[in-house]
Amino acid sequence: MAHKYGGPWSEIKLDAVEYYLQCYSNALTPKNMDIWYIDAYAGSGDRETEREVGGILEGRELETVVEVLDGSARRALKISPPFKHFVFIEKDPVRATQLAAVRDDFPGVEIEVLRGDANEELRKFISKAPWTRKAKSFSRGVVFLDPFSMQVDWSTLKALAETECLDVWYFFNVQAIIRQLAHDIEGVGNKDKTLDRVLSPRWRELYAIQPEEPSGQVDLFENLAVPTKEPTAKRTISKDQIDKWFKTLLEDEFSFVSDPLPILTPHSGHTFSLFLAVANRHPKATELAEKFVRYVNKHFAPGSASRRTSGR
Repeated sequence: MAHKYGGPWSEIKLDAVEYYLQCYSNALTPKNMDIWYIDAYAGSGDRETEREVGGILEGRELETVVEVLDGSARRALKISPPFKHFVFIEKDPVRATQLAAVRDDFPGVEIEVLRGDANEELRKFISKAPWTRKAKSFSRGVVFLDPFSMQVDWSTLKALAETECLDVWYFFNVQAIIRQLAHDIEGVGNKDKTLDRVLSPRWRELYAIQPEEPSGQVDLFENLAVPTKEPTAKRTISKDQIDKWFKTLLEDEFSFVSDPLPILTPHSGHTFSLFLAVANRHPKATELAEKFVRYVNKHFAPGSASRRTSGR
C-alpha cells in the first residue's frame, strides 16, 4: 500500500529536487566521485494520490481515480547516471518494510534502509566514514529532509554542515513554525522547547520590546501620561518573512544557502519553503550548486510560466 500524503505541491517539490539530483549526478559522475543520496524521511517509496478525470472537456463522466506515484526514494533511484549509494531512513515499521522491498525493483543497487528516528539515524550515519574530514575529498552526497512537520532538529542541520561535503535540501514548514510563534513572547509558553529544538534558541531574535500605548492617566502632578503595563516583547516579522530569517540562520552554518522556493497549498497559500544548503566550502562546489539552484528557483517558483509539470 502506497503512502498517502501531500497534493499537487508535493509533485512540484519532488520535481525540483529530482532536477537537482540529475544535474548533480551529471556533474560529479565523470569526476569519478563517490556520490550518495540520503533520504531522511523516505516513507514507503511511493505516494498515493487522488485526482479527478473526465468532465465536459473529456466527453465523459467526472470521476475520482487513485494513482500511485513515485516518491522521493524511487525518483532518486531512477536518476541516470545513477548515484553509487542510497540510504533511506524511515521510522514507521510498515513503511520501512515497504521501502526495503524497493530493492527488488533495483537489483544490484546499493540500498541501505535504516529504521528509526531520522535525527538520530542521520547523525549516527554521518559520524562514520566516509563522512570524516579525512575522506571528504572523495565522497559527496545529497541529503533530502522532507519531514511531516517540525521533526528536523537544529543540531542535525549543524551536524550536516560540519561534514563539509553534503548538499542538503530541506522542505521547511513555514506554516507550522508560525503557529508556534505567538504574537507576544509570553504567549509562546511551553512551546519554547520545540522552537529551541527546531530553530535553536535564536528564535527569540524574532521578538522585540514594544512599549505600551499611554493609558491616558496622569500622575499626581499632572505630568505626562504613564503606561499601566510593563513593555512586552512582540513578534517583529510575518509568516512570509520567517523563511528569510531562517536563511540567515542557515548561512551561519553552511557555505551557501539558496533563496527559499515558496511552495503554495490551496487553502493556506505559502505553507512551505524549499531550501538548498551546501556544506562543501570549496568555491567550485558552491558555484555549481548556485548554478543548478538558480534554474530550480526560476522554473519551479509559483506562477512560473516555464515551470515544467509532472503530468500527473
